[in-house]
Amino acid sequence: MASIQVAMRCRPFVGPGDLGVELRQTGDGPAGGEVNILNSNYTQTRYGFAYAWWSAHNHSKYAEKDKHIAADMKFISQDLAYEACGLKIKEDLLNGSAVVMFAYGLSGSGKTFTVFGPDAADSPDAWFKHAEPNDMWGILPRLAYSIFNEKTDEWKVTIKYFQNVVDTVRDLTSPSASEQQYKAGMRKDQDGFMDIDWCGKVVVNSWDELRTMFQQCNARKAISPTQFNHQSTRGHCVMTLEVEKPDADAPSMKHRGRLYVCDLAGTEPAGDIFYAEYKKVPQDDGSNEYQLVGPHSNQAKTKELQDQGKKINLSLSEMAQFFMKMAAAFKKGQLKAGATIPGCNSYFLCKYLKDTMMQAKTYLFCAIRPETKFHQYTYATLGFANNASVIKLDPKKATAAASELERKLMKELDEMRELVAQLRKQIAEGGGGGDAKETVAAAEQVASLQRSMTVKIQEIQQEADPSAAAAAVAYEKQKAHLQARGITLSSEVEDVSKLNTPYLINLDEDPFRSGRMLCILEKTPTSFGREKNDVRPQSMSMVADHCFFDGSGAKRSIKGGKGAAFVNGQLIKSGKTQELNDGDRVIIGSELYVFRVPGSTAEIDEDTAFEEYRLALLSNSEYKGQFKQAASGLRVGGKNMSLDKKSAEQLEEEMMALYPKAAEVENLCTMLDREYIDTSVVLQSTKITSASKEDAKVAVKVVNRNANPVETIYLPAFEFNRAYKILSDELYHLRDAISAEEYYVVPFQHDPLMLLFDSTFHVGTAVLFPEYLIYNLETDDSERLCEVFPAAASGNQNMDAGKLDVVWEPLPGPEGATGSVLDIIDETDLLGKSWTYRCRIKQALQLPMICDLCYCEYEFFDGYGYNTFATETVDFSSRPTRSPVLEYEYEHHVECVTEEFLAWLKKPLEIKIFISLDVKRPDQLAGTDNQKVVDLIRADMKLPAQRVKTAQGADAALAEAMERIQSLQDKVEALMSENEKVKKANKRLVMQRRVALAVAMEAAKGSYPDTGMEAMKAEKAGKPPPKPSAREASTKKKGSSACVVS
Repeated sequence: MASIQVAMRCRPFVGPGDLGVELRQTGDGPAGGEVNILNSNYTQTRYGFAYAWWSAHNHSKYAEKDKHIAADMKFISQDLAYEACGLKIKEDLLNGSAVVMFAYGLSGSGKTFTVFGPDAADSPDAWFKHAEPNDMWGILPRLAYSIFNEKTDEWKVTIKYFQNVVDTVRDLTSPSASEQQYKAGMRKDQDGFMDIDWCGKVVVNSWDELRTMFQQCNARKAISPTQFNHQSTRGHCVMTLEVEKPDADAPSMKHRGRLYVCDLAGTEPAGDIFYAEYKKVPQDDGSNEYQLVGPHSNQAKTKELQDQGKKINLSLSEMAQFFMKMAAAFKKGQLKAGATIPGCNSYFLCKYLKDTMMQAKTYLFCAIRPETKFHQYTYATLGFANNASVIKLDPKKATAAASELERKLMKELDEMRELVAQLRKQIAEGGGGGDAKETVAAAEQVASLQRSMTVKIQEIQQEADPSAAAAAVAYEKQKAHLQARGITLSSEVEDVSKLNTPYLINLDEDPFRSGRMLCILEKTPTSFGREKNDVRPQSMSMVADHCFFDGSGAKRSIKGGKGAAFVNGQLIKSGKTQELNDGDRVIIGSELYVFRVPGSTAEIDEDTAFEEYRLALLSNSEYKGQFKQAASGLRVGGKNMSLDKKSAEQLEEEMMALYPKAAEVENLCTMLDREYIDTSVVLQSTKITSASKEDAKVAVKVVNRNANPVETIYLPAFEFNRAYKILSDELYHLRDAISAEEYYVVPFQHDPLMLLFDSTFHVGTAVLFPEYLIYNLETDDSERLCEVFPAAASGNQNMDAGKLDVVWEPLPGPEGATGSVLDIIDETDLLGKSWTYRCRIKQALQLPMICDLCYCEYEFFDGYGYNTFATETVDFSSRPTRSPVLEYEYEHHVECVTEEFLAWLKKPLEIKIFISLDVKRPDQLAGTDNQKVVDLIRADMKLPAQRVKTAQGADAALAEAMERIQSLQDKVEALMSENEKVKKANKRLVMQRRVALAVAMEAAKGSYPDTGMEAMKAEKAGKPPPKPSAREASTKKKGSSACVVS
């Protein structure tokens, strides 16, 4: 019976420190690798996994303790790691099995290195920059290189590669930056494996094609510099490699092996992260070393990173919960191999991966650090892996029959090959005795046949995957729409540096969108703006005749028009002209570009460009002065919250950046038939009772006036910006469709209602006063319902937002300790002693809005530092409610109570409540069949009114049906999860009743030995009980009694 194969690997030291782990491979099998935690106080210090790899090659330089242990461990190189399991993975893949590899661990711990090797797009050591095997290659490059060396024309290799960033999925292979809400198109394929059906599937014919594709894709990943890694991936990256090849034993059948490579985001708690500044130091070997300088001066970047990190943590926590529950169920014998538990479906990671990995051969590659200072992260990773290692799998293979057309094409291909072989033989023999002309003719015929064979292979691949042809058609349509607006996709230009005309290329802080669009300045002059201009960028900030470019040869100048335009941060006034130089940064409306000339070599400092962009827009903002009004109303605990000058300036800059986008989103909502949605930029405090300047944050308040009750949600900047970009894209898809008289409907997942309201957000905070916990007292029934204050803007927390049922129960000690709880008379009696409590959060009651998802979060101080705890995210999508049941419990233990811990217990404890709203599908989506939408857009485009065609095309009807099917499937799964909970509750009640009856029977027999059973039967039948016997009456007179429970 297969189980998840866990490989634990320790990376090299990053600096001096005590050795914290020991890894040894002692044998084969599920526990052939041994991991020991050194120099710690943890209760469990030994773990067994399939593989334990020690890769800290620099231990002699940095290890300060237990050097002899480090020296005695066997070093595991990339080559040895591949030999240990990579060869087996390749064999399973080519035999038609599904294989899952996922990498888990702290950012910078080496998880990506194990699976891929160095993979930064700008690194000279990146695996895809080496055409031949390299010592630094990870498992995937070695495996793929080997497969392409064995590949024949009958084989088909395809790749999907996408990144999950919070609530969206981004197709990294897409040349046009396609991204959608993560639920869109997520469904099981014909083999029962989860798939994102709209993501492109790229046919890869050679190793070099794969390398090129990865270099392009990795440059598009969402990454940020943190103290753990100068290029920390801010989302889960998933690649599927599918190998389809004929079955040697049954030529009419095909093996379809699949490899899922899941490189998960870092597991570090969001509160531990800061946006870091690094110094790039060139090395003698041509590589670069990145040295950590410290936190970035702009704290807004850290806040955004932490907001993102919280969402990542939720996704990873749900996966950890899944493994923990699965491990418990398998240990109790409650699950068969390959079966899964219901629930754990609230976030992308589990929703996409859990069913697939249960029917695949799954490998978990965990990465840890060697130093003791990382013990808390190491221990968490080991616990995660330990649960995963006991889960039993039921792997299956995928096979498919070749279609009639495929078989016909394959037969034709075989005939061509035979003819080519004959002709080559003829050429080798000198044309069969003929003259030189016949030999040349034969060679030309061979070349012609080889071209035909290439076309035939492409036809076979398209027949096997018709979705690829559909994706190609969609891409061509989008390319045509952009060209009609004067924009060229950079993917259409083989090498932009070889263009013979000056051009602008877009620059975006989001690498996924950066460098995608070219504005080639061929026409002179070239006008930028709206409908009648030459170039019409995808931005509502553009106005007619916004600005103009003129010049000849490689020289261009910009002339100010009716809109705002900047060059290198300087405003170009209307009618004024400025010469452009290679590498100049040009801002047109809200779009940032870099000006390039033929043969451009100028390097661009992107950080400088983005800072310049930010300052330029601020200097031209019409929203100055609004910050003071927002800050003056910010109150916490009944007092005004004070902000120092630096904090106020940073918050004002954040608000200034969001004001125009909020106004634009309101306009977008109106254009998309959602005029009842209002947006505004507000200032909030993340705490209710007391707060410092670090607790002030900027958010976007979004109100749905059409809901009953009215729905209000507060979005962090990064989530709002994501919605803003997708809504802008959708409006322009509609504008293009209307211009081309094509049919288009905005998918429900991209409707303003879904993008803005289908997101977990902080709805309110429950406040309790835990001082009584000093005295080992249990929560009184009268105090268990804590008032919830709304997470409102400007400190407006004087409204009732419901209740939260919270109980704290004192325990004699940790982990099931027995005995009595210590009586505490004076708080000093607790100093130096241990303290253990069970926290129970049962239910939120009468929240202000109906939710379909809920979880709570609070900070606990253990005397040494703060740790964030969160309940499990509970899904109520099948039965949305205002009173979600959470049933959370956790045992908090403090080994030695300190003065600091007592002081913390005397302060209010805040428990934040997060929910996701129950978003209802509107009666009509925004599309070219929506008369109101068409009228608004045509009026904005200065086009005459036109009646819409209400008949939907077959494709659109199918897409809508698939959306509804997916929605129903989600509800069915949620109901199944709820049904399992009800079954368990009923089982508990039945057992309790049986126990009570047994107790009652024993009591009856003891006190009423003669008539006890008859009395119980009579009571059950609703009849009067029999009279007690003389012996029973005599016993009762002496004072004994019994209570009968029915």
